[in-house]
Amino acid sequence: MINKKTALIVTAILATSLLNATEVEIQIVGGKNKAENLYTDPCSGYDYKDSNVVGIRDNIFLSKNNALQLAYDRLEDASSNGTNFHRYSINYLRTTRDINSKLHPFFLIGAGHEDGEIGQKFFNYGIGATLEISNNINLVLESKAIKKHDHNLDINTNIGLGLMIGNEPTNIEPVIVQSPCITTYATKLVKPTPCSVVKTDDEKEISVR
Repeated sequence: MINKKTALIVTAILATSLLNATEVEIQIVGGKNKAENLYTDPCSGYDYKDSNVVGIRDNIFLSKNNALQLAYDRLEDASSNGTNFHRYSINYLRTTRDINSKLHPFFLIGAGHEDGEIGQKFFNYGIGATLEISNNINLVLESKAIKKHDHNLDINTNIGLGLMIGNEPTNIEPVIVQSPCITTYATKLVKPTPCSVVKTDDEKEISVR
């Protein structure tokens, strides 16, 4: 069961997405967590070597390619014991949504806290990619290394779906205002038609062309 602390954090992640004026991506992922060394907690009997993972990601895009990621993972013992613990992290995510492709690689880096039988801080970094299935839905693949305070290294690999919400941020670029183009036309000189002078009876001259 998800405890109250986890429920509050997940709710905060979703609320941040819905209230934020920019574009966000909510990702639901699942996968495996592989620990560097086999360690069994003497109190709970938890096997840290192999864990099932279910997670949620909230990518808040600050620009087209830069995002702040709020991440939560629930890890469950793959053995029959069924013990679980939780990871929370804040990451910087750099993606490539400006390229003309449906496949967008990304990398992330950040830090967080592991809440369980052995609570500790960790540093994580990783790579992945999103594949556009439709305008608002992406297929997500990620793999990240988690270096924990006890010097153990975990490898976390997940796959899932992402839902885009909000308005896509636009990069502000300088606007170049050009002066209106002035076109000068050459004037054609028309040679006047010669005229003849006719005198009338009252001696007035009339020009006839």
